[in-house]
Amino acid sequence: MTLRRFSLAAGLGAVLVAAACTNEELMTPSVPAYTGGAMFARYVAFGNSITAGIQSGGLSDSLQQVAYPVLLATAMGTTFHYPKLNNPGCPPPITFIFSSPPTRLGGANDGTCYFRASPTPGSLNNVAFPGADVLELLNSNYAQPQPPASATDVYKLFLLGGLTEIQAARDVRPTFVTVWVGNNDVLGAILDTADAGSAADITPAATFTTRYNALMDSITSFGSVQGGALVSVGSAAWAALPTLTVLPNCLDSLVISPTDTVRVLVPFHYGAPIIGAASMGIPQTLDCSVAKVISVAEAVNMITTVVQYNATIAAAATAKGWLYLDPNPLLRGLAANPAQIRPFPAFPPDPSATTAPFGTAISRDGIHPSTSTQRLIAQSLQQAINAKYGSAIPAVP
Repeated sequence: MTLRRFSLAAGLGAVLVAAACTNEELMTPSVPAYTGGAMFARYVAFGNSITAGIQSGGLSDSLQQVAYPVLLATAMGTTFHYPKLNNPGCPPPITFIFSSPPTRLGGANDGTCYFRASPTPGSLNNVAFPGADVLELLNSNYAQPQPPASATDVYKLFLLGGLTEIQAARDVRPTFVTVWVGNNDVLGAILDTADAGSAADITPAATFTTRYNALMDSITSFGSVQGGALVSVGSAAWAALPTLTVLPNCLDSLVISPTDTVRVLVPFHYGAPIIGAASMGIPQTLDCSVAKVISVAEAVNMITTVVQYNATIAAAATAKGWLYLDPNPLLRGLAANPAQIRPFPAFPPDPSATTAPFGTAISRDGIHPSTSTQRLIAQSLQQAINAKYGSAIPAVP
């Protein structure tokens, strides 16, 4: 998502509004009464767009409220502050994806931004911001190179006041953390509009390991964390295209295990215009020999890299005695149900299919989880945390 320009829907000064609660109140919350509750007295969620709560290419208070960390914190019974954005959002969510540009709530565009709501809390428990990769979570004085400039860097300013996630989390002195990062270390290869799947857009596995271990060291340096859950990098779930003329090169595939087959991947920025035109009855041909499409070889490279990322995350969890949670079985379960995630080549060719064009598990941007999937993630974490730590966090409703 690109934020090109912003309407002055609310002052940027909202980021700097005086605190609504004191740090003392945040540091001394009441301890949840259930078994193991002391571990969850101060919970902080690290992450990127999924953790922040983006759905349908938008972020707003209404969407932030149903993000999995908020649902999990509610079940924990712990104080949990997030950087609340004024509705309808920054930008407002997409209501119809198959127009050009996509239609957004209230007639907004992708540069419309309703900024932070006031009053703002003195400290934040959800420190995630869209676009973050592992390097961007670290302290600003972390060894070079610093992260390159990105369009989503504006979120770091709007949500965290320009702090890194580590810097923002340190104020809370968390007793428990969840960390779900790494997706964006490979996502650049999907979003590259000129050469999708390019290895140059992927953080090398060895570099990822160095940075992730540095992240763990930074969290350990807080001196307050009693436990945590590290979530692995999930596989890309969206591969839906409409019924249209598809050249044979789009059907290339490679079986890499009894349960996994790698196929040609069509990034949304390439496939969406084709989808839109085909939906309106304009004849379209999908040619997957172009650089904008991710070949089987490139897809295998991406998957292999993600496997190496997840080995690093699992090793970090083992070293700290923390929970390691792999969301991929959950995603595969959703993908097995065509109503949850629409498979290739099935796709609604009718432009009026607006409620869940990619299936009920995926929001209207074709990438981010829907509200129901956010709840499933929270429920999975609650159950896995209780099993790991012998706690009795109540069920996520």
